[in-house]
Amino acid sequence: MGKLISTNCMACRSRSDVFNALGVEEIQRVDCQRVSIHYNPGEIIFKQGTPCNNFICITSGLVKLYIEHENSHNVILGLIRPINYIFEPGAFVDQRHHFTAVASEETSACLIDASIMQELMRSNPEFATEYINKVSIQAIDLLKKISSYSQKHVFGRMADMLIYLQANIYKDNPFDLTISRQDLADLSGMTKESAIRVMKKFKDENIITLEGNRLEILSLAKLEAISKNG
Repeated sequence: MGKLISTNCMACRSRSDVFNALGVEEIQRVDCQRVSIHYNPGEIIFKQGTPCNNFICITSGLVKLYIEHENSHNVILGLIRPINYIFEPGAFVDQRHHFTAVASEETSACLIDASIMQELMRSNPEFATEYINKVSIQAIDLLKKISSYSQKHVFGRMADMLIYLQANIYKDNPFDLTISRQDLADLSGMTKESAIRVMKKFKDENIITLEGNRLEILSLAKLEAISKNG
């Protein structure tokens, strides 16, 4: 189970910029209805189908979002790095989680009572606009992923994923993968066997190196060309 940790919204350096639109009293209201939780790698933050009672902001670590299917083949929607909210549409519709969130690394998150967030959105249009902007960015990223799945072959999809991991998730080169090979395959919309085959070809062509979990992109230009050609 996640462990409670002590923080304060007013002094927090990991506060989402969404809250810049709130006044002092509004932030204090949030602080009174918020808990901070630490999760170990592999711990579930919330599970698909369970009640959606909180808005969740990731303040450290890495979180994997995925849709569970009966055939045990999960569809990974994306990865969340701090400082970002997990935007759960069920909070506004049926109060249910429509996907599962699990910590891929040591992770901390703030859970804020959903009713407080909704009240603030109704009373503070600037705050609501900032929140909608963040939701829109995540929606656009999801649309790009769907487009990649439907328009590109396995090499183009893997190229997209490696570029995404380097530029948006780990923001370094080389970097240590903290997700599994199966996760890498699911993120790229292919089987694990296909993912391993594509990665081997990229290694053979000196586009990347991969030793254990240490991955380095040797030729970003080649990856971008593969991505563009699909």
